[in-house]
Amino acid sequence: MPVFSSGQSVKQAPGTWQALQSTDLIFACGGGIMAHPGGITSGVRAIHQAWEAALAGIPLEQHARGNRELREAMETFAA
Repeated sequence: MPVFSSGQSVKQAPGTWQALQSTDLIFACGGGIMAHPGGITSGVRAIHQAWEAALAGIPLEQHARGNRELREAMETFAA
């Protein structure tokens, strides 16, 4: 099982999905969750929203319009 860590945030979900075409992985994104400006719960929601977008083939920017947590994460992890 692939394990992705070190610098993972909402930004890596689409590329990870495109490369693997599988959700059978470990996406260890502690900083991407803990550093969310809305707190840990919002960080977890943002990661879920990013993966929802990736699996549906929806660009993160588009999905973020209706998902506050994802939008805030994208602003926070803009680099």
